[in-house]
Amino acid sequence: MAVQVPKAEDTEMNMTPMIDIVFQLIIFFMLQLKFKEIDRQIDSNLPKDRGLAATPTQPPDFQKIKIKVFRREFDKAETEQYTLVKIDNTHEFQLPKAWKGYNDEPKDRQNEYDATIAKIEAVVKSKWNAQPDKSLVKGEIVAPPPKGGFVPHGDIMRMLDVFLVTGLTDVVFEGAAAPLTNAERAAAMGGGEG
Repeated sequence: MAVQVPKAEDTEMNMTPMIDIVFQLIIFFMLQLKFKEIDRQIDSNLPKDRGLAATPTQPPDFQKIKIKVFRREFDKAETEQYTLVKIDNTHEFQLPKAWKGYNDEPKDRQNEYDATIAKIEAVVKSKWNAQPDKSLVKGEIVAPPPKGGFVPHGDIMRMLDVFLVTGLTDVVFEGAAAPLTNAERAAAMGGGEG
C-alpha cells in the first residue's frame, strides 16, 4: 500500500491557537501585575476652591520679620552718607557714615560696624525666637525706591547674613529701585553730588 506524501507547498501551519495563547498570557500577566503602594499614589496639590466640590481654603498666615534699608543723606557729601536699617518699624539702627567697605576701613570702624550688626542680629533673633511656629516665618529685605536703590550691595548682603545666622532661610527681597535719571546716575557714579 502506497502512502501519498503531500508536497511542501501544500502544508500550512495554523497560527490561530498560538495567537490565542499569547493574548491569554498577556491578559493573565496584566491582571496579575501589582504596583507598589508608593507607585500608585501621585502627590498633587489640587486647588480646593474650584471644581465640583469646592471648599474654600485659607492660606497659612505667614509672619514676616521685615528689615528695611535706606540710604540717608544721599544728596550730601559722601562722608555724610549712611545706611539706615529699620526692623519691623520698631527698631532703628544707623550703620557707620561714609562706610567704604569692610576691608577698606580701619579696625576701629570695622568694630563699630560689627557691633551695630550684632545689635541687629540680636533683635532679629529675639523676634525669631518669639515665633511659636517657625515654619510660618519669612524674612523680608526691603530697599524702597528711590533711596533704597543706592544702598551699597555689601549692606544688603549683611542683612541677608543676619537672617541666615539667626536660622531664618526663607527670605524674600522687595523694592526694586526705580530707573535712575541721568542726574541720579551721574551722582551715584561721581561721588554723591546731586
